[in-house]
Formats: sequence, structure tokens, C-alpha cells
Amino acid sequence: MTFSDLAKQLNVSTATVSRALSRPETVAPATRERVLEVVRRSGYQMNAIARSLRTQSTRTIGIIVSDIRNPFFSAIVKAVEDVARTNGYSVLICNADEDGRNEEVALQLLIERQVSGLIHCSAGANLNLLRILQKKSIPLVDLDRQSGLENVDTVVLDNQLGAALATRHLVDLGHKRVAIISGPKHLSNARTRLDGFRKTLRSAHIISQKKYTEFGDFREQSGRDAAERLLALPTPPSAIFVANNEMMAGALFAIRQRRIKVPRDLSLVGFDDARWAQYSDPPLTVVSQPTEAMGKKAAELLLGRLQGEKLANTIVFEPQLVVRRSTAPPKRK
Repeated sequence: MTFSDLAKQLNVSTATVSRALSRPETVAPATRERVLEVVRRSGYQMNAIARSLRTQSTRTIGIIVSDIRNPFFSAIVKAVEDVARTNGYSVLICNADEDGRNEEVALQLLIERQVSGLIHCSAGANLNLLRILQKKSIPLVDLDRQSGLENVDTVVLDNQLGAALATRHLVDLGHKRVAIISGPKHLSNARTRLDGFRKTLRSAHIISQKKYTEFGDFREQSGRDAAERLLALPTPPSAIFVANNEMMAGALFAIRQRRIKVPRDLSLVGFDDARWAQYSDPPLTVVSQPTEAMGKKAAELLLGRLQGEKLANTIVFEPQLVVRRSTAPPKRK
């Protein structure tokens, strides 16, 4: 079946059929649904390769996430896909697995596939490859983590505020031996969370002791290892702020292995409100990110660039502290 056959059956022009399939946002919803229904019944398939050669556009958005297993990134992907689908774009997802080398392979793949635009959650950005995208006039959006490139739309959380909310909560409860399990130093969001933690302790006149600062890689095992080191100290912390949900899962394993009671013996605050956090025993106090809104905004900014917008935007979302039962005043000796 051809475009002409579809148009004749629907009593519309071939241009309307074409727009309904390739640029659905330009067609009335009722008309678009009629076209799609006939397409579904007929089994008609567009030749995407031929179409891209004619239009010089693959109508594909690439997205590189750092760890697809992390609920934060899976929620981001869903939000991006929802916006892309509504606007007639498909999404090509690449998982860097928190590894800069994997990210390089993904970037090369997306360049070869001639994606229309890229949403990038850096695992350790290769700026040369990102610049190649820019030279090809492929729009780029930094999401969650900043690459440092100019003229790039950026969607981030106020990570420093989020860490400050978590740390202030622990300080207000009376904790002075407050530790952090931070993310890797080369990532912008990890650095700003660590800054927020340290600045809040300083403002409360509490010394941020080096022994109470551990670094992980935003993966579960690193959180477990870091927690074990903190808990093995001669004077362990009375509270720990864990800078993402995957490391929190690992920290919880180490804590339970030692049969430490939360919050009686140790208070915990995490970053990211993964679904499992509220079902943990006890439910976890967390810094919550508006994840779906961030993913949606990133996709909208990218589509805006594809439609001709020139000015780069930086959108900063605010976090919220969700207080549950994993925090309490320190145990009296």
C-alpha cells in the first residue's frame, strides 16, 4: 500500500498522511488517529531509511544514560520517550554503565546513526566527540550532569541545595558526627552535592572530618564498600548522607550485615526517591528530584532547538526533602 492508497481510503491529501506519520504535531488529533488506525489495519510500514535520505532527518533522538538500572535514569528515559513519541520522534537509548569508554562507543554510534539530537547524561564526557556533534549541527542537551560545553541546553537539579537540605536535617536533629558517601569527583552533580554537604556543616560550626568523607562511583558495590569503611572506624558516624540511591542500596546491605539499627544507632538520608525507598525498613528519608519533569523539559528543549530556537537555556529544578523514619536524634551515651 502506498501513500496515495492511504490518502484515497481516508479521503485526505497525501501531504496530510505524510504529516500524520512524520510530523503528527502538525495534524489535528482526530485526523491523526484516523490515519494511524488505517495504518494499523493495513500493516503499512514506512521506509525510514528512504525517508531520512529525502528529508535529511532521521527524526531520532539519542539519549545516553549513565546506568539504565538506576530508577532515576529509567524514569528520565520514559519521560523523554513520551514527549518524543507525541512529536513524531523515536528514541535510541544507549547505556554507558557509568563508564567513560562505553560512553565514547555510544557517542560514535549515535553520530553514525545521524540522530537528530542528543540528550546526554555524562559518565565522563568526551568533549571531542560532543564537539563533533555540535559541528554537525546536532543539538545537544546536558541532563543531570554538565559537560562544560558552550551553547548547550542544560537541565539540572540544584544539587547543592539538595545536599544542604539533607545535611541541615541531620544537624538539626543534633548529629555532629555526620559522614557522606559522595559520588565521583569528575562528575558535576557529585561535586556540587559534596559542596552543599561541607558548606552546611561549616555554617553549623561542625568540622567536616576527612575520615567521614568517602567516595563511590554511584554504583551499589561502592556504596557498600564505603559504608563498611565508615562503620569500621573507631568512632563511627552517627549519621550518613548517601549521595545517590544505588550507593544507598549498597550502604544498607553493609549496615544490615553489622546488625546496626536505623535510626536508633545510625541515621540515614539518601539522594533520589527511588520507589523502594518508601518500602525500606524503616522507610528512608531522601532528597527527592522531580525526575519526570526534568526528562520532559530536556526533550522539550531539544525539540525547540530542532525547530530553530537558537538561545541556550539552563533550567534548574529544586529538590525536596522527604522525611521518613530513617532519621532520629543521635543515641545518648
